[in-house]
Amino acid sequence: MASNLTLPKDSHSITSWRIALKIDKVVYLLSFLIPLAVRSIPELLSPVPIGFDTVIYLVQAKNLSSKPAILPFFSKILSIFYSLGVDLIVLMKILPPLFFATTVFLAGMYARKRLGWSWRNTLILIIIMTFSAAMLRMSWDLHRQSAATILLLAYLCMDPWKDLTTKKIVTSFILVTFISLLHELVLVTVIAINFYLALLALRKKMFKRGLIFIMLAITPVICYEVGAYVTYSRPIDPTGAFVDLSGEWSGKYANLVSYEVGILVATFWYVLPFTPLGYFYDRYFTPWMLVMLTGFLSQILTPFFAVRLGDRWMLYMAIPLMFYASNALSRLNGSRRIRSVAIMFTLIIVCMNGFSMLGVVQPFKLPSNLYIGFIPSTMVFSTAKPEHVTTVISLSRVINNAADKNACVVTHDPWFSHWVKYLTNLEVYSFLGNSPDHAVSKAVSRGCGEVYVIWFKGQVAGGEILSEEDQIALYRISPK
Repeated sequence: MASNLTLPKDSHSITSWRIALKIDKVVYLLSFLIPLAVRSIPELLSPVPIGFDTVIYLVQAKNLSSKPAILPFFSKILSIFYSLGVDLIVLMKILPPLFFATTVFLAGMYARKRLGWSWRNTLILIIIMTFSAAMLRMSWDLHRQSAATILLLAYLCMDPWKDLTTKKIVTSFILVTFISLLHELVLVTVIAINFYLALLALRKKMFKRGLIFIMLAITPVICYEVGAYVTYSRPIDPTGAFVDLSGEWSGKYANLVSYEVGILVATFWYVLPFTPLGYFYDRYFTPWMLVMLTGFLSQILTPFFAVRLGDRWMLYMAIPLMFYASNALSRLNGSRRIRSVAIMFTLIIVCMNGFSMLGVVQPFKLPSNLYIGFIPSTMVFSTAKPEHVTTVISLSRVINNAADKNACVVTHDPWFSHWVKYLTNLEVYSFLGNSPDHAVSKAVSRGCGEVYVIWFKGQVAGGEILSEEDQIALYRISPK
């Protein structure tokens, strides 16, 4: 293990030590560059930021730039860049690949330094994580969760359980505080980890250490509630995290089970066979896995009291599962040649699975294509086709040059509305379906002097076409 290497005395051992150190540096470099290159592919294939929720962060950042609110904290951070004049559309083409690369890098560091994995097994982990459909899905648009996950992995790499110094305690409180403000699901994970560490300490009669970890579990809850109070002038009701599914699936419990099991298999089919073979106890991954699995299974076992968005809980099992799968591959029996062939074959399957999502080519139809509302068939997509989003961005700039203060915009939600909200300062009325007529009438009734409509050519009755591109037109309607 590189972190524990000590300088040997004889020349042969010194040479081996230097080689091991160089290998470690190469592995760490690859653990960042490989995921950075892979995650950059869909960004390079799209002229606009990818991810359904990405543009929502932009709108939130714009709104928070003039408000004292704290939550959502990731959008609040983006609002600072917005206030400084940074183009967030450009920024959000760069940040997600960096987040993804940093996540895999920290996971590799944890495997190498804390678990003592060899460089070979660490590289297997890096490849599996990089091309994991679940990992790519999270990086696609769950950006505040990605940011919180980076802090959580940094917390694990610091290993607060070992050598709990004053510096580690202070750093731990800082990390859990920011985690609590960034994402609720990661907040639940860090709470579970710290309560588990507290129980371990109390079991060993290490009462001072146990108290510290109890405080590390409680502190993020307090910070989250304070942030919610500052933002919404009220605390968050924790019961809002649960929902009753029994009514929704009344008389169709078998369908509920089928759906939940199906989405689990479709998301993790390439690692599930390895999970029981590669499972290992870890004081951080064990509580992480258990709390996320419990949340996901609540949809099946207690549908009358299940967590909201249980599929997201299932998705967040990805990182522990990648470790278990990598561990299983490293423990394959047989001759060296047979093991190498088996590992290479498995990695090719995994890489094809992830590569299919990048938007270059899809070698085969993925099981996750059955759940495209949860995992996109291609990452080169945001709220609409990239070429249409590019047109909407261009038309929004036309509006900025032509509109007066009494004008407003009508466009489709969710395809185009958030892009227009970010790029213009006009009030935006949105519509569902194919016809904007009702939204136009609503805008006129509320006193809009001019109504600009962004929609497909030939789908808007009346109005003057100011500009058109790629079958999308900008209409101007002047109320009588």
